[in-house]
Amino acid sequence: MKLNKEEIENIENKYRRGIILENLKTKYPEGVDFEVLRKALELQGHTLFKKELAGLVEYLHEGGYIKLTYFKTYILVIVLTKKGIDLVDGLIMDIGVTF
Repeated sequence: MKLNKEEIENIENKYRRGIILENLKTKYPEGVDFEVLRKALELQGHTLFKKELAGLVEYLHEGGYIKLTYFKTYILVIVLTKKGIDLVDGLIMDIGVTF
């Protein structure tokens, strides 16, 4: 069975969310600047526009896996939560995040 473009994007987004959480765990309990995270992902082969990364981060925020600090309407700092650590460590599952 051949996957369509939307199905491939869904798989990519699940994987990218997992990579974001893994990157944030390395800095826990400190936060990571949005642009620093974007550059770290780029160095790992995941070049994302700001809007794309913001969408992935907002998804994780809505799930309670991260906390966000804003400057006006822009995401400034991202911090992993206890629930986010539990997800990275495999103590809980989320079908929208793949490791």
